[in-house]
Amino acid sequence: MSTAYKSSVIDIPRKKEQVDLFGIQKYQDALVEFIHHSETPITIALQGEWGSGKTSLMNMIEDELCHKGEFYRVWINSWQYSLMKSPEETILKILEGMIEQILSISEENEGKSETIKKLKATFRKLAIGGGKFLAKQVVDKIGGNAEIVDDFFAGANSEGAEISQLKKEIQKLIIEIVSDPKNPNTGFLFFIDDLDRIDPPVAVQILELLKNIFDLDKCVFVLAIDYDVVIKGLEPKFGKLTDKNEREFRSFFDKIIQMPFSMPVSSYTIEKFLLDALKRIGFVSENEGNDAFFSELLTDFAILSVGQNPRALKRLTNTISLINLINNKEKKDSNELSNEKLIGFAMVCMQISYPMIYNKLLEDSNFAEWNEQTAIKLKLDKLTEEQLDRLNNTDEFDEDWEKVLFRMCQKKLIAAIEFLIFHKY
Repeated sequence: MSTAYKSSVIDIPRKKEQVDLFGIQKYQDALVEFIHHSETPITIALQGEWGSGKTSLMNMIEDELCHKGEFYRVWINSWQYSLMKSPEETILKILEGMIEQILSISEENEGKSETIKKLKATFRKLAIGGGKFLAKQVVDKIGGNAEIVDDFFAGANSEGAEISQLKKEIQKLIIEIVSDPKNPNTGFLFFIDDLDRIDPPVAVQILELLKNIFDLDKCVFVLAIDYDVVIKGLEPKFGKLTDKNEREFRSFFDKIIQMPFSMPVSSYTIEKFLLDALKRIGFVSENEGNDAFFSELLTDFAILSVGQNPRALKRLTNTISLINLINNKEKKDSNELSNEKLIGFAMVCMQISYPMIYNKLLEDSNFAEWNEQTAIKLKLDKLTEEQLDRLNNTDEFDEDWEKVLFRMCQKKLIAAIEFLIFHKY
């Protein structure tokens, strides 16, 4: 096997030196410009499912605005902070991590020792002399009456007094850092990653904490969290989302997030990424990659099965790689024709996304002969007269085998709906 090939595609966020294979440069540039001209404080939410590229986009924003000058960077991976910890411990550890990074920046810039000492002393008092108790108050009050929560963080009662003082000390230090004429940066850019990987109620509690402690001048927050996580996190307070209480959910989200940005997965140009990955694992040759028809079919198969999520595409590529290696062990001639590769690729896509249809093909590959007997054997629901009329008037489902295929997909859809209903109620 040639050493030029790799057997797998790793699933890690994109780094600044890597080429933009999904065509998201314009979104990245627009977000950078938006942050550059934003008034502070402001919080931006990058919304999208797992593997949609939120961390990669955060890396690119960080490179443009932090590594090249303008903002001091504070990065928190909330999932790592939450491992093996209670909600109260998670909140305190995240707060501690953010403060430590601010202090480190101040010390590197030779900040005033008395300001640094005062902030350290204030946090030490909070963390040691009742921090867990105060964090528990945060946990208990999150999602409750907005005035109660605001009063708590403002120090309107004894439990919130120390947090209120901490907020003042953090603001003082940040202003001191960015006001120093020797320092090039004009603000702090906080990246809070992987909020959607931790328990949703805890993620919501962290959002409230960030909003109330770090709602500070010269501070910009970029969060990796989806609205669906906020919904799940608020269910203990508001109950299941309905048309009647949707306003409460939305109001909480809008209060914390001033600029939501949905990852443009449907706009990703995946052909470039997919071909690059398939070439690296040795499945596609340079000539095949330059064949527009071949490339287009591969891309269509992927989109119509696993979709355009980068993580799903990487998993597909790794599956193809392993199957390709197995096939090479079983035969001496590993030079498959392009058509055979297309069929093999399509079958793997089908196996991943449509296992019921894939298994039926293995059992009876003569799909053009599938008929009502096939449907009965598979225990598929009968079509209504209205459905029959509609299918007969389409080119895609006017033949018997196509109607069987339609009913198989319908069964999968019904099963998915039943699963969602069961887990919802």
